[in-house]
Amino acid sequence: MAPPFPSMTETWHEDMYPAIDPTKRPKLSLQGKKVVISGGGAGIGRGLTQAFADAGASSIAIIGRRDSMLHETKRRVKDNNSNADITTIVADITDAASVKKAAQEIGNWDILISNAGYLSTPALLVQSEADEWWRSFEVNVKGTFNLTQAFLPSRNPASILIGINAATIQIPGDFARNFSAYNSSKLAALKILEILAAEHPDLHVVSMHPGVVESNMTRKVGLHLEHFDSVQLAGNFAVWLCSEEAKFLRGRFAWSNWDVDELKARKDEIEGSLLLTANCIGWPYSPNA
Repeated sequence: MAPPFPSMTETWHEDMYPAIDPTKRPKLSLQGKKVVISGGGAGIGRGLTQAFADAGASSIAIIGRRDSMLHETKRRVKDNNSNADITTIVADITDAASVKKAAQEIGNWDILISNAGYLSTPALLVQSEADEWWRSFEVNVKGTFNLTQAFLPSRNPASILIGINAATIQIPGDFARNFSAYNSSKLAALKILEILAAEHPDLHVVSMHPGVVESNMTRKVGLHLEHFDSVQLAGNFAVWLCSEEAKFLRGRFAWSNWDVDELKARKDEIEGSLLLTANCIGWPYSPNA
């Protein structure tokens, strides 16, 4: 379909398609890879778990605050893929000690997905309740810090870190009223991973927008759409980001809705610029300002 928003590709996807389907493309197989997913209890995290199981990951550890939700994800995924090896670990990513304990329990890993996030109750900044406003930074920024600091020492060679972010960070302020906490914290998380990529040349770091998926977050803001993007799109786009085909996106931010074949056609343009990075538009380095 044609893009409903400004897009890097002329083709726009709302659901999974063959180019990112590991069951149709053996090149996307993750056989032998050990995967860790934060926020794996529901929504996008559940879709990610299913996609990496379908891609043949040797084991998947899902982290979250609610044990019942983690076990529900495990049950659903194993109903679809009985061979999936899934471990559930209760941990709060805002608690450094809790995350370090999880990292020690899991041990070495190949793919880490930073998915857990928080959307503060929408309100004008001056009318926001301080602790609720700051909660977005506790989860989205401090949580990213805790997760990467705890897990990076135990990564295997050629490891991959994918950060689940939000397209709303690119919405102009006039259209982002009431979302100062969420948008600001997500933009900070994006920059953290961009810098992390520069600091660790051996680590493939990519951030991605998972699409607009029906979830607790969309229900919290009362978002009602005729068509939401599927969790399968988000999950399988993340699988594709782990492939050699996506290496040119290292340190960058991509939308799961973008067509990967058309995106690959722009590889040289993306690699040779600051496209898809977090910068101040127009000064001093942004292209096409």
